[in-house]
Amino acid sequence: MSVVCMQDGPTSFLGNESLNGTVTMETHIAETNRTHFQIAEFDWDSEFEGLILTSYTIGFIFTPVVGGYVAGKFGSKLVIAISVAVGSLATLLTPIAARWNADAMIGLRIIVGFFMGTIDPAIQGLWAKWAPKYEKSQLTTTSFSGVAIAGILTFFISGFLCDIDIDNGWPFTFYVFGGFAALVLLPWTFTVFDTPDSHPRISEEELGLIVKGNASSQLKKMPNPPWRKIFTSLPFWSIIIAHISYSWVTSWVMAYLPTYMKEVLDYDIEENGILASMPFVGRFISGLLCGFASDWVLQKHIFTTAQVRKIFQFTGNVVCAACTITIGFLDKEHRTLAVVLLVVGLSFQNFTSVAFRINHLDIAPRYASVLMGITMTCAFAAALSAPLITSAIVQEHTQQEWRIVFFLVAGFNIVGGLVFVVFAKGEELDWAKDTPAVNPDAEVGEKPPIDSPFNMETSKYGNGNNNTGYHGDTDSETESDLGQKDLSQKKNGHVYHTKL
Repeated sequence: MSVVCMQDGPTSFLGNESLNGTVTMETHIAETNRTHFQIAEFDWDSEFEGLILTSYTIGFIFTPVVGGYVAGKFGSKLVIAISVAVGSLATLLTPIAARWNADAMIGLRIIVGFFMGTIDPAIQGLWAKWAPKYEKSQLTTTSFSGVAIAGILTFFISGFLCDIDIDNGWPFTFYVFGGFAALVLLPWTFTVFDTPDSHPRISEEELGLIVKGNASSQLKKMPNPPWRKIFTSLPFWSIIIAHISYSWVTSWVMAYLPTYMKEVLDYDIEENGILASMPFVGRFISGLLCGFASDWVLQKHIFTTAQVRKIFQFTGNVVCAACTITIGFLDKEHRTLAVVLLVVGLSFQNFTSVAFRINHLDIAPRYASVLMGITMTCAFAAALSAPLITSAIVQEHTQQEWRIVFFLVAGFNIVGGLVFVVFAKGEELDWAKDTPAVNPDAEVGEKPPIDSPFNMETSKYGNGNNNTGYHGDTDSETESDLGQKDLSQKKNGHVYHTKL
């Protein structure tokens, strides 16, 4: 939205000097009366626009793996706090940089992306420890619904911010959202804790509910990841492909939806902002509904974990592909239908948020933050091409050129859905259960209360080898059946007696 506004903003103009100061870049002036003109503060070609819109992702791809690893070793709370603080400051400084030097503006966007890349893996690491057995989907999708809320607010509000008659309007898009990010730090610092047993106000009942069935993920520090096994795992690669599909489409929507609304559907700036936010309203609603629906289906044992993940992934991808193909044939005479299909298609695409995005917690809960970091790095590296490919295709800004782009969006959806359906798994994989025999970082939490619903005689979580908790589809018996048994295991020369 800012890119559109920065090249299309109203400014009073008289003679050869702008009332807001000297314009440092080439301007296009259209006289509206004798003393008032329409001025574009910046004039970038299509390729430079693509570079601006890609700069965030350039920085983003370097940090998810590092962020996930650091969060696993030292905790997610600090990683996220530092990242939000730096990202907020860089965003607030962007208008100054844009007017001073275009390269400095791009540099700040790269810095924002660099630090934001740590956040999603760190959040996944938090849910690996905090999400109860049958609440993984709804809790994770609820937290990630913040992305949809941001899409709603940024597109909706930015259109009005751009029309402010102070300082050309567009800098307020950076001041408002950069300032809001800074405000988030206060509640984050005082309400978030890395592990359930470190929370000073948690009840014994809640602690027991969280730990029950999640012993595998409750190591205080993540063991050293088995890198070779991770990168040779087909189920993990299916998550990567699905994530690439999702991120490419999302990156394109975030970067080019306002431009498409303006050039093809012929909406003005305010209408553009409102309508461009509508798909994110749909994504927000669909994400929450799918989260609760998938957990309910699992709790009722209607389908296995793998089946639920595949159903939501394939449905979301196929419907999104069908909508985008249809949109490619619509022009401004049918722009209402085009907007409706955009909302429907992107809402269904968000069905996949309870599939590939949750699947890290299914197949390797203790390594969830690192796996999320790897898939995000691959996905956003691929997503770098979205603005660049689009700017290369859309040269004359015709409907036929945009149609090609929509076909590409559909193709990514179909490939992502098919690969996930064929190769994805829903249970904890063997390589994810093994903990190295000697691992000084694999510390465990304190012992739970004696009356906790989940009590193990050896320790709260075992020693990292005693894995009798829930591992997705591997449960062959109900919990009530397991409650009647005294399970003994011999690990590393020791016998453990575990009662559930």
